[in-house]
Amino acid sequence: MPATTPARRPPRAERAIATVFRRRRLLVAGSIAGLVGHQVTEALVPVLIGVVIDRAIAPGDPLALAWALAALGLLFVALLLSWRLGELASVRASEFAGRDVRLGLVARMLARRGFAEPRSPGELLSVAGTDVDRTAGIVWVLGSGGAQLAAVLTAAVALLAISVPLGVVVLVAAPVFVALMHLVTAPLERRMAHEQAAVAAASATASDLLTGLRTIAGLGAEQAAVDRFERVNRRSLDAATRAVSAKAVYAAVSLGGSALLLAAIAWAAGAEALAGTITVGELIAVLGLAQFVTWPIGGLAFVAAELATVRASARRVDAVLAAPGAVDDPAPAGATAAPTASAPAAPASATAAPAPRGAELVLEAVATPHLRAVSAVVPAGTIAAFGVPDHLAARELVEVLAGARTPSSGRVLVDGVPLEASDAVLAPPHEAALFAGTLRDNLELHRPLEDARLAELVRAAALDDVVSGAGGLERPVGERGYSLSGGQRQRVALARALGRDAAVLVLHDPTSAVDAVTEARIAERLRAATAGRTTVLVAASPALARVADQLIEADETAPTAIEVTA
Repeated sequence: MPATTPARRPPRAERAIATVFRRRRLLVAGSIAGLVGHQVTEALVPVLIGVVIDRAIAPGDPLALAWALAALGLLFVALLLSWRLGELASVRASEFAGRDVRLGLVARMLARRGFAEPRSPGELLSVAGTDVDRTAGIVWVLGSGGAQLAAVLTAAVALLAISVPLGVVVLVAAPVFVALMHLVTAPLERRMAHEQAAVAAASATASDLLTGLRTIAGLGAEQAAVDRFERVNRRSLDAATRAVSAKAVYAAVSLGGSALLLAAIAWAAGAEALAGTITVGELIAVLGLAQFVTWPIGGLAFVAAELATVRASARRVDAVLAAPGAVDDPAPAGATAAPTASAPAAPASATAAPAPRGAELVLEAVATPHLRAVSAVVPAGTIAAFGVPDHLAARELVEVLAGARTPSSGRVLVDGVPLEASDAVLAPPHEAALFAGTLRDNLELHRPLEDARLAELVRAAALDDVVSGAGGLERPVGERGYSLSGGQRQRVALARALGRDAAVLVLHDPTSAVDAVTEARIAERLRAATAGRTTVLVAASPALARVADQLIEADETAPTAIEVTA
């Protein structure tokens, strides 16, 4: 199968973070503007109070006092409105950005090409949950960081206007302090990354144990499962403790440095007031600014720690987004399948689908690690049964036809078009995966269906006994379909696949879990259920193989398959 040049991917955590800003520019800008406006107006409050004291209260001027109080009131209104704007925009930007990143992540998880290195459901769930939320939190981190920087600059300019030495102290001390704090964030970033990896491992273990709860109980292995989770949970707790300890030390040093800066500014301002170089109002303004500026300076020093948390999560998200697939990337957008490769796609609201049209399927010396090279031609609209004795070889062949595995050699053509450029083949896995909901929900997974069409699918998959019970099609199947037996779940999965109306339908031993009588019914009805489309039966039972138009036996000793036409 020809390889394609993979698209250039942004390195490290850039892909996930770029998604946050690419689609929510206005909200991010509104967030930063609102938070910056709030901090600037808050920094001006002590300055205006000092002006009121010097120009209205000290001289005893009632008119000046009235104007000053009105200006102070307007300043507080601006302060309140800017905060509400910034907070609202930040929340909306974070939520929408989180949704954008999560949608891209889910699309990558569901992509046909899969993952070259298997990832557990628990790990993917942790990334799609906690890590996406933390990545989207960069909106708040940058907004608050910009606001803190604006507050420090506003305070420095105000202090320069009152006393040049005081302003210089802030302008010099603040960046030096922040730069020093940034130098010590590397250990914190490493600990945060370790903590998040440990939390993901604990979530993955919990998810896997819950998925296999019945098996664990059946084997009497409850204590072993508890012990296993306790070990990974302990590692997660230890990593979290180290990360929190590092954060606590970082915060203590940051706040301590800010307090020292406050004391230095207050001492210098007191000395200048005693010397008569600044007025009483200016002294009050300086003390108010000194008390206020300690928080944004400490916040600026802590921005690096918050960014470390965001970057660690963004790297985990990006690792999934940029993970290599088990098969080559799809062909460029310009590559299209032949007109007869698949039926026209129905809109989501459609209740009936056009009659399916089959496509010719050609295998040219297709081989996998457990499958000898197989060559075969399956004409459009026919049924072919592939006899593959080895279970692993059968599964690998289905994965190749599903586009989830790149064959070791050879290629697959659908109406003369390479498989990777066609969406005409449907090859569900052998395992019958159902979802919580009703029978109808599972049968209509891809689109709504008319009752008559549902009745056809029920008959084709011999689901009559399941549907005739309490609830009919509205019968709940439970989480993962566990309220049904294994054979019932397999028949529901078969009906769902038949309802997809794909041009080429690949079924991997679809009756392995049903009894002989039910299997005979399904075999009897299969040809009518697949009329018009191309159907491939892989490792099917003899009862199903007998309805095939051709039988293709994979001989493990021969380099190619032996084709037997019925």
